[in-house]
Amino acid sequence: MSVERGATASEAERIVLVLENDLRANPEDSAVRVRLANALEALAWDVRSLTREQRPVITSAHQLRVCEHVANRILQLQVDDERLNAAARELLAEVSAGRGWTWAHQARALGLGLLVVVGGLLGVVFAGLGESVLFVVVAAVVSSGALAVVVLAHRRERWRVEAERVAPLVWVPKP
Repeated sequence: MSVERGATASEAERIVLVLENDLRANPEDSAVRVRLANALEALAWDVRSLTREQRPVITSAHQLRVCEHVANRILQLQVDDERLNAAARELLAEVSAGRGWTWAHQARALGLGLLVVVGGLLGVVFAGLGESVLFVVVAAVVSSGALAVVVLAHRRERWRVEAERVAPLVWVPKP
């Protein structure tokens, strides 16, 4: 039983399940391990969205989880195929990089952040000059809350930012 790129994710998943059962029945069979690793690699290919250039890209949290599982599973199989192991390490590196956090719309986030901080400081200074402790506290709390909103609105996982960037190039979207 083999699986090729281009199979639907459900077909690839079914083949992986069958091969996982075969491996449980024959845990020392290296041929089953290699077939399973190839099927897992095909699953990682088929689960991701494709750009017009047929480059697979991660565009959903589900795809990220599947790719992470696939890469780890291929490495666990310890197959004697350096191409498969290298592909799994590369996929795992892509997943790890995708899980990192970055700024979306960095210039806008910086501008809004500076505006909120300066506005908050001005509010605190003017309230302090007016000798109103209540307004100092209110200005500090409101500006801190506004800064938190700016950060939460603009801080995203890298895979999400990349998915938004390549969205116009995605030819075959997948969930």
